[in-house]
Amino acid sequence: MNIEAIITLIVLVIMVFFFVTEKLPLALVSMSGAVLLATVGILDKKDVFISFGGSTIVLLASMMIIGSALFHTGIAEKLSIWITKLTGTSENGIMIAVVLVSLLLSSIASGLGVVAMMLPIVMAMSMKAKISVSRQLIPLSFAASIGGNLTLAGAASNISTAGLIEDMGIEFVSFFEIGKVGLPISILFLIYFLTIGKKLLTKGDSSDPQYIKEYTNKSDDHQTYSPIKAIIAGVILVAVLIAMAVDHDSFPMYFVAAIGAVLLLLTGCMSEKDAIKAVDWPTLFIVGGMSAVSIAMTESGAGAMIADGVIYILGENPNKLLFLFFVLLLTMLLTNMMMNTSTVLLVTPLFIPIAVSLGVNPVATGIAICVAASAPFLTPVGSGTNTLIIKPGNLTFRDFFVPGIGLSIVVLIGCMILIPLFWPL
Repeated sequence: MNIEAIITLIVLVIMVFFFVTEKLPLALVSMSGAVLLATVGILDKKDVFISFGGSTIVLLASMMIIGSALFHTGIAEKLSIWITKLTGTSENGIMIAVVLVSLLLSSIASGLGVVAMMLPIVMAMSMKAKISVSRQLIPLSFAASIGGNLTLAGAASNISTAGLIEDMGIEFVSFFEIGKVGLPISILFLIYFLTIGKKLLTKGDSSDPQYIKEYTNKSDDHQTYSPIKAIIAGVILVAVLIAMAVDHDSFPMYFVAAIGAVLLLLTGCMSEKDAIKAVDWPTLFIVGGMSAVSIAMTESGAGAMIADGVIYILGENPNKLLFLFFVLLLTMLLTNMMMNTSTVLLVTPLFIPIAVSLGVNPVATGIAICVAASAPFLTPVGSGTNTLIIKPGNLTFRDFFVPGIGLSIVVLIGCMILIPLFWPL
């Protein structure tokens, strides 16, 4: 029996309890779990804080600054006025615009970057239309995750999965081929949030007015528009998005975002004080803490123990559809507790060889892993896109889980139908 794996799972269960009950701040729970695992020797002590100097934290902080610059230069308000003229000021109209833009952008750029960029625009649109800010943020975040499945480069987890599968000598899908599943799932996503999902979103507006006031730098209803600074900020933003879409090895996304943030300060689009205020530090601690817990899940064998349990339940000759179902279900559950890239690094080397030995199409299995890893809809810590909207929306665990469970079922059913259709098992 793997004692370290069991202890890790017990710590994770305790963390989930505090996430759900919200008796303690999310950042404190995340860091406490990581520190506890290091204290008992399961996690190397340096790994508790190693992620704070990592690319994810740099990307998050930089994109927060870039996103806030849209308000400081007045671009957000101009864009919000333009978009609301097209969509109208109804909640449905704005939600359609938010979801479509988020889906399209996240197909070529980091979902995290898309949410950070869209956040100030969505807040401005919602305030201009006098509708709930918080009710627009969940669809925004979830769409940024779903949109990653429109192309193979839409999510880092997709690229990781493809690389692992091809390393096994198995030819995977082309750049747009994953969209055979990603596009129908995106359509189902939009239909869900315009019908059932909309009813499950938080009632009223739970957003934090003080935080929004500080974030948008608005002392009154009038937003100062600086044409020169707006053009500079706009050019920087577009350049960052293009560089992220290209994602060249010489200029990784986090580095490009950091350059963009530095240029905004150097050009006077933002002051150093405003840039520091734009960074939501609790969010960074949530991501840092959960990154450390993800390392513990992998190194202790806790993730593998869960996967092995599933294989034991399936038996030696499982039904192919049943195998696909468990791949989807387990990956979905893990991606809500671990980072999506960590999840695919764990399950891909496990499930692909099993699929081959069982005679199940490994490409279909890989597609299932990609889509399920981009479905962190049950917890506020399942993805950086989720943690990014907690503070401005003043959102709780319930605000994610209630609409998220329905969406997870929609994605699960959609995949069970679509994957065997395009990639016969």
